[in-house]
Amino acid sequence: IHFNMVSLFFMLVMLHMLKALFYFSFRLKKVWNIGLLIFLMLMLEAFLGYILIWSQMSFWAATVITSLISVIPIYGKQLIIFFWSGYYLNSFSLKFFFILHFILPLIISVLVFFHLFFLHNYSSSNNLFNSSKLNKRSFFPFYWVKDFINLIFILLFFLFFLFNPFKFNESLSFVFVNNLVSPIHIVP
Repeated sequence: IHFNMVSLFFMLVMLHMLKALFYFSFRLKKVWNIGLLIFLMLMLEAFLGYILIWSQMSFWAATVITSLISVIPIYGKQLIIFFWSGYYLNSFSLKFFFILHFILPLIISVLVFFHLFFLHNYSSSNNLFNSSKLNKRSFFPFYWVKDFINLIFILLFFLFFLFNPFKFNESLSFVFVNNLVSPIHIVP
């Protein structure tokens, strides 16, 4: 369920970003920049969670993506040794990634607080492309009904994956790590 709910979460984040683009929310620079930073941190968090499965695909994904750090001039190789806790991915690397996977949500929640703080400070954008106080709606019944429909959607998604937890998982998610063999469908 954890694996699948991340997909729903990112779908909702993408919809939020599309709405922000449609309403020209990038004009609120602090809100927009913190939102982009939150998005980058969420992608890192999801990647670390994917690594923690420690399957054949996640091992090779971790190897390839973290190897991109090696292109950093001067310190690239040393950074890889630091992140891998050695010269190759091993159980110590996995513990390091788990610690990062635990700490990042705390940092993200602080960023979300500042995102909301600046949003309420500058007033959010709306479909009329202004922030007038004349067009305010009450929470009940307008937003309450909207939130209730969203809750029903999330519960249906949750129930579907409660009874079909591996419906959209890759078959290689169940293969234990073998660093001597790369997956067949990955061609250099």
